Amino acid sequence: MKKQVVWKGLYYQMMEYCNIETTETDIRIDGTIVGFGEDAPFSVSYDIVTDSAWQMAALEMAIEKGGECSWISIQRDPGGQWTQSGHARPEWEHCIDIDISLTPFTNTLPINRLRLAPGERRRLDVLYIHVLKNEVKPVEQFYTRLHENTYLYEGVIKDFKREILVDETGVVVEYPGLFTRIQS
Repeated sequence: MKKQVVWKGLYYQMMEYCNIETTETDIRIDGTIVGFGEDAPFSVSYDIVTDSAWQMAALEMAIEKGGECSWISIQRDPGGQWTQSGHARPEWEHCIDIDISLTPFTNTLPINRLRLAPGERRRLDVLYIHVLKNEVKPVEQFYTRLHENTYLYEGVIKDFKREILVDETGVVVEYPGLFTRIQS
């Protein structure tokens, strides 16, 4: 299955184009984000690989902000061990998912991996990637499935909550105040 999605950022002036390709063995996602935020233009390209159950395997991300470039390279082996640019990161071993600050796509990872029943709530430890600060850190998040296609997301910022609307494949349609899908 192949799917292309375009989101418009509502907080930062930005657009994102994302490709999602599902095979029998893995899921490959590549996205490009361009915009203006924190007084500078930026562009982000990312490639994510998960297994067929939506568990993270790898993230490669190139970031250009205000003329400066940086790179984030993160891998997670099937045993749950993380590395960053080839260096072991044992302090991340309790994390399963990632959350990239500038894209609603990474909400799809836990939504599809957990397959919560309506009313079910789950606490997660994830690697939060604050793109414009070039920061990667573990954070606590919660997902609650409210209805068939609506989830309550809580986390990252203290007392931050949003009801996220997803389509039948778990991909974000509406993330109030932050992102809206304009094409699929």
